[in-house]
This record gives sequence, structure tokens and C-alpha cells, in this order.
Amino acid sequence: MENNKIATEEVALYVRVSTEEQAINGDSLRTQREELTKYALKNGFHIYGIYEDDGFSATNLKRPALQRLLKDVEQNKINRILITKLDRLSRGVRNYYKVLDVLDEHGVFWQTIFEKYDSSTASGRLHINIMLSVAENESAQTSERIRSVFKTKVESKELISGKIPIGLKRQDKKLVVDEDKKQVVLDAFQFYKETTSAYQTFQNLDLKYPELQLNYMRVYRMLTNKLYIGIKTTRYGDVENFCPAIIDKIEFDNTQRLLSKNARKPSFENSGGYIFQGLLKCAECGYTLGGKFYSKNPESSKYYYICKRHHLSLKCSCGTNFNEVKVEEKLLKEFNKQLKKYIYNYEYKEKHSKKIDMTKEINSIENKLSKLKDLYIRDLIRIEDYEKDYKEYVSQLDKLYAQQERKETNIPDANLEALKSFLNSDFNLIYNSLSRIEKRRIWLSVIDYIVIDKDYNMKIFFI
Repeated sequence: MENNKIATEEVALYVRVSTEEQAINGDSLRTQREELTKYALKNGFHIYGIYEDDGFSATNLKRPALQRLLKDVEQNKINRILITKLDRLSRGVRNYYKVLDVLDEHGVFWQTIFEKYDSSTASGRLHINIMLSVAENESAQTSERIRSVFKTKVESKELISGKIPIGLKRQDKKLVVDEDKKQVVLDAFQFYKETTSAYQTFQNLDLKYPELQLNYMRVYRMLTNKLYIGIKTTRYGDVENFCPAIIDKIEFDNTQRLLSKNARKPSFENSGGYIFQGLLKCAECGYTLGGKFYSKNPESSKYYYICKRHHLSLKCSCGTNFNEVKVEEKLLKEFNKQLKKYIYNYEYKEKHSKKIDMTKEINSIENKLSKLKDLYIRDLIRIEDYEKDYKEYVSQLDKLYAQQERKETNIPDANLEALKSFLNSDFNLIYNSLSRIEKRRIWLSVIDYIVIDKDYNMKIFFI
């Protein structure tokens, strides 16, 4: 009779691994899955389902697979839960009993296959409490060690986890350029440069590469992914030269600048929406002006810009409705005059900037970092002391690099040749022949933002 009972039991296999554990242990999920499956089949259990939480900490109960498992428990679909070790389920007493309350209410047992626990007796539950309390303390210490290993792997340019974006691929634990898909990335940035619209970029890419089954958000993430300039973003900061770059950094930064303008999607054919959306700032409060109204008839469209801080909270006294036509007329008058002044000041600062070499100071800090790493590897200092000193040295290096950058240039980067080309052409004549989209594209290519007051006086800040 007992054998028949066991044979009809519906069991759930629960496996979990955190991101850091997966980085160190590799195929930990697969190993747990195989061991649990082997155990279930050996003991005649029927496997109702396998529940996997990949990249979730044991301290977090909001794990998708765990929540799905508890729902199935509440619907009486499962008799028993198999886990490899108790810490796969929980590493804290409080969270453990939250899960246990649900299991007890529906008469579901849990069982570890690599550890022997008995939750049916008082002494058994006391033993579990003690072990969970110890595990909580060990978890905090282990987490610190894991983070250190994780950080070392990232700094050594080793690929750990996460989705690989289009245009890159995994090769010997590193990210390299996927020559077969590289053109998709180049096209994405080129399309955006031409349209200054993420949505139109998506449409163009989808038309050219239908087999990729792209969507808008995936394309938007492509345009903002630092891996395309070789930078890996981690919880410890950005890691330079993590992989080969596909996109030039200047082009990437320019794309981010344009994306931050949050240009509206054109509302009707050939209109291009607001020409100066994201470019105008209120002279009184510094807030970016927003578009207020335009009619649906392209021939009688009237575009205005307003200070939203004034209209939404009255925290700014600028209640002016800036007429786009007047803004455009004023800008065309001011553009050449302010551009000439900007170029002159730029060239003057560039000529008189002082170059100071910080190499000696930088090398000194880098040597200290190297010695610190050597001490840690030889177990001569604790991980806490290593992490504290490491952060301090890295902070000093960042300051030195930033200081050297300021000393060497003392001025922002600028594409002088592109700016000068505007002065050497009949700009007004060319401008008046452009569509609204082309006008917007022109201003975005040379102007960072424009500060404008109630009387339409403006100060232009060039890129």
C-alpha cells in the first residue's frame, strides 16, 4: 500500500541560483535539475513540474518560479517539493516560515536530497531554525566573497551572464563582434542619425531585417547599450574596453544626447512635430520648455512652447506662450553672431590651455593597487580591508584622470569644422527650403540647448 501511495505522489522540483553563484559555479541550475530528476525517478515519484529561479537571491521571496510553485500548492496540485539543499528555498528563518505556512496549510511536504531534515518533530524544527540562523550569517559573508569574485571576473573582461545584444557574440568566455550581425547595429545608429526618431529607426530596421522580428523597445535598448562602444555597465561602475567597439564613442554620445531630447513622434505626414522640442530652456527656472498646442491642419499649424513648471505648479513666473515662428526668426538672427563668438572663444582657450602631466601620480596609485591585489591573493589581508582600500585607490584614480582631462583641454570637445561650415554657407537660404524634420535635424546637430526669456532674448549653447 505504501509503495502505491508513493507512486501516485505529485512532486515539484525547485531549483534556484543567484546571479553571483551562477557566475562562479557555472551550470549550477542544470546540476540541481539533473540530481532532483534522478532522485524523483529512483523513488517512483511523478514529476508535476520543474520550477527554476535563475538569478534570484534566497533572501528574496518575490521569485517568479517560487510564487508560481506556491500558487500550484494552493490549488492542491502538488504533494511534495524536492530541493537539493535547504538554502535553495530560503536562507532566513522569517522567509522560511512564510513559505512553510503555505505548505502546512495544504499538507505539502518538502524534502532535501543532499541533507537530512525532519520538520515533523519539535526537535527537528529546532534543528532547522538553528541551521537557518547560521545560514543567514554565512550568507552575508559568502555574498561579500562572491561579489569580490564577480567583480574580478568582470574586470578581467570575462562574460558572466545576461543576454548578448545583436552584433556581439560569445567566444571563449569573452564578447567579440559578430560580423554577420554587425551591420544591423551600424544601420540602427545611422537610421537614428538620419531621422532623430527611435520609432522611425525601428520601422526602418524592421523593414530591412524582418527575420529578426524586432520591436520598438529592443531597438531603443540597442541605441542606448554601452557595450556597442566597448563599455560594460555593472553594479561596481563602468568597465572600459570590456569588448570590441562597434560604434564610435562620439557618435554614441551624440545619439544619447538626441534621445534625451525626447522628441515627439510626428503627428501628421511631413510635419515633423515641434522643431525645437527639447532644445528650449526657461531663462527663469532652467526647465525645458514643452510643446503646448498645434492644429491638425498642416497648413494652419501653430506651434507654441511653454514653461511647464509655471503651468503645473506656478513655481516659475514665466507664463509666456513662445510662438515657434518668432523663436525661429530670432534664432536665425542670433545664430551666426553667437556662433562666431563661440568659435573665437573656443579657439582662444584651446591655444592658451596649459597641459599638465598627471602620469606620475597615476602610476603611483596603480602600483599601490597592484601591491594590494598581491597582498589579498597571498591571504595577508582580509577581504574587508581589501575592498575598503581598493575603493579608495580607485576613487583617487578617477579624480586624477578627471583632473588630467580638465588640465589638458580646459574646454569641452567641439567639432569646429562642422560649426565653421555653417558660417561659410548661405545658411538662411538653405534653411528656408528645408522640411520641418530637416530643420529640427539641423538644430540638433549643432545646438545643445537654448536659454530663452519672456522677451525672446536667447543664449545659444553649442555642442
